[in-house]
Order: sequence, then structure tokens, then C-alpha cells
Amino acid sequence: MKTSKGRLHPFAAILVSLQIVKGLIVPLIVILLSKHSRSGSDGPLYFQVGWSLVALVGSIVWGLLYWRWFRYEVSDEQLKVTQGVFVQKKTFIPLERIQSVDVTEGVLHRLFGLVRVEVQTAGGRKPEAVFPALARGDASRLRSMLEPGKAPHRQGQPGGVPAGNEPPKLRLTYKLPAGSLFVAALTTGGFGVSVSLLTAAMSKLDELFPDFHVYRYLWNALDAAMIPLFALGILLLAWMISTIASILKFANFTITRKENKLLLTRGLLERRQVTVPLRRIQAVRIVEEPLWQLFGYSAIYAETVGYGAQKGENAHLFPLLRNREIGEFVKRMTPQFEVPASLKHHALPRRALWCYALPAPLVLALASVAAGFIAPWAYAGLLLCPLVMIWQWWRYRSAGWSREGRMLVLRFRRLAKTTVVIPLSRVQSVSVEIGPLQSRLGLSTLRIAVASGGRGAFFRLAGLPEQEARELARWYMDRNKR
Repeated sequence: MKTSKGRLHPFAAILVSLQIVKGLIVPLIVILLSKHSRSGSDGPLYFQVGWSLVALVGSIVWGLLYWRWFRYEVSDEQLKVTQGVFVQKKTFIPLERIQSVDVTEGVLHRLFGLVRVEVQTAGGRKPEAVFPALARGDASRLRSMLEPGKAPHRQGQPGGVPAGNEPPKLRLTYKLPAGSLFVAALTTGGFGVSVSLLTAAMSKLDELFPDFHVYRYLWNALDAAMIPLFALGILLLAWMISTIASILKFANFTITRKENKLLLTRGLLERRQVTVPLRRIQAVRIVEEPLWQLFGYSAIYAETVGYGAQKGENAHLFPLLRNREIGEFVKRMTPQFEVPASLKHHALPRRALWCYALPAPLVLALASVAAGFIAPWAYAGLLLCPLVMIWQWWRYRSAGWSREGRMLVLRFRRLAKTTVVIPLSRVQSVSVEIGPLQSRLGLSTLRIAVASGGRGAFFRLAGLPEQEARELARWYMDRNKR
């Protein structure tokens, strides 16, 4: 039995210390800017600064002890990791259970020629082993010994992709062009996240600077006519932040299929490479944002099982791809999700339009009238009802389904149009829901569940004829007969 032992690079002590300090920054700033620290008494200020220094020194000592006691050992059967400062923890991971070995290079890592390595097993909600800093050579050797798919029992697992069906050294690569990166960054859905973060940050300004009264100062300094321009500037800033964040995240994006696994590499400042075994993919989603539809672009995602909720970023198979290239991309990268050319799309029946166009505008109208008795300006909500009806009509027009053999395709829209490709073998459950209005119209809502992350993924298609929905449920129930 061959055994390989190793330890972290000494720089790991600094990285661990910085991670602890990062978590303490906000509490320390709040303490130092509190009213009590500026009350004119030097005692409390010295007291708070002293505790801040204690926290900083404690972080450094903790990082050094963490590095000192961290050890790992790889044998023919398992990975053993020993770590802990006050309590020593030993983790044993059988090699055949390892699903991915992910590598990340942050800015500090790259300055010293280091990488961060995370080891993930099947069904894990978080990485079972994390190596904060390894030399590139050590990381390469560790990854080669832990490489998913090399364990002898792995090929015989249920649901695996038989190696005999593929060339022994299959390798295919797609790279994201710079133009597509720029378009994806400008039109990314991260704009809403940026607005939320800016709003949350601005709500804390008066708390951090209570004597300054930020918003009262702005209200007095700006003319009333400038307030809309100020709000527009905030939205523009949020858009710029989301654009820059997307460029940093998806720069140098490359996806490579190597035999029965996908290697995804991306990042400008922080370079990250993750491994996604093909047999862990449960469904493929093709997402078309409203602006992308005008120019024929989509993003491709994968619902995976065994990576934990925090690994949602790994599901991004390609940030932006022309619609005419999607079929070839899926055929090459995820062949088990290739949609047959003969697959016929079924649109929703006309009577389903009532289920889309009626409920939401009706609820909005009733809420506006009820609120109008308290605040007359709430009646303005009635003006939005026609826009909501148009939006719901667009959702109805986008929805549909297809089925052939062991393949199911669902199409629906919330904001973006989504097409989900689900093989029968990946479906976890099928349910049929019928509401009061749907019952009168002979319609239903189909709900499909697949395993993904820690909680699974669910796809709903409303307005499906009840008979068709029950046939799809029987299609799932009879899966073992096929």
C-alpha cells in the first residue's frame, strides 16, 4: 500500500488569520464608530482599541496553530485529514466517494504560487476537506491521486456513464469569447442583487454616522428635481457593479469535457476550476433573458446532485451561447441530455390563458382599491393592471412541453424564458395540482422534482390539460417498465 503524506504551505497561516479578521471587520468598525467611543472619554476608546488588538493577535495565533496541526495523508483506499487547534479532528474520506476536487487561485494565492483545494463527496452539503494553501506542485499531485473516476469501484456505480461508450481519451473544449463575455456582463441578472446590496448599505449610513444625518443633509443639499436623478445615479452605479462583478467572475471561462467529467475554469482576479461528473447532472436548463431573446442568445445551467447548496455557481455550464449552437454544445458536452430532432413542442391550450391573465391583475386591482381607502395614491396601482395582463400573456405564450421516449422538455417563463431538459431516469417525483379555476377549465399544474444541491430543484408548468398531466405522471410511474 502506497502512502503519501503532506502539509499546508506556511502561508496558509496568514490566509486563515485574514479570514478571521475579515469576519471581525464590520463589528470592529461599528464599535469604533459608536457614540460611546466618541463621547469624549478616552477610557472607553482605549478599551475598545485594546480589544481590537487582542482580536487581531488572537487571529494570527489561531492561524499559526491551524497550520501547525494540519496534516493530510493519501493511501490507496482513503484520504485522511487531521486538523484542529483545541480539538483535534480526523476526517477519513474513501477515494471511491470523492466526486470533485476543486481548485481556486485567489489574488494572494497567485502572488506566492499557491492554490486552495476543496474535496467534495457524493451527497455532501459542503466540502469534506479544505486545503487553504498548497504549492501548485503539491496540489497537482494531490489532485491526481484523488481524481474522481480513478477509483476501481467508481465505474460500476448505478447511473454512471459506461466508459466503453466513449473514446478512451475524449477531450472537448469551449471557450467564452471576449465579446460574449461583455454582452453577458452588461445584461446579467445580477443587477437586482447589486441594487439590494446598495440599498442595504445605504440604510446603514445613518446608523454608522448618526451625528452626520446623511439623508437629511442630502435632502437639504439637493433640489427636489434632483432626487430622481440621484435615484437614477444609484441604479446606474448598481448596473456598473453587476457588470464589473460578472466580468471578474466569468473572464477566461472555459469548459472542457474530459471523458466522463466536465472541467469548468473561470475568473480574472480569483481563478477557479471545478469538476462536475456527468452522471451527477440531473437536468439542463437553457435560460433566455428578455434582452438575449432579441439577439438569439441563451445561458446554459446544470442541476447537479452531491455538491451542496453553496455550490450553485458550479451549475453554470456556459454564460452566453448562440441559440443555434446549443444543440451541438449539449451533444458534445452533456450527450445524455441531447434533445431528439423529432421532439414535437406542445403549446398550452387557449383556455389556459385565463389561468395566466386573470388572477394576477385581479389581485392587483383589488389590493389597489382596498389600499385607496387609506392612501388615495394607491389607486395608481390600477394603471399597472394592463401591463401585468400583457406580461402574463407573454408567460402563457412562452410555456409548453415536449415528451418522447425517456426525455421530457418543459418551457416556462418568470422573467427569463427557461427550457428544462430532464431524462426520465433523473426525475425524483411528479405531482399534479388542480386549483378551483383550473378545475372548471380542465387544466392543472405539473410539478417535476429532480435531485440538486441540498434541497433539490422543482419545475412547475401551469395550464397543462389535466389529461396530459396525468399521462406524464403515468409516464414516470411506469419508468421501470421501459
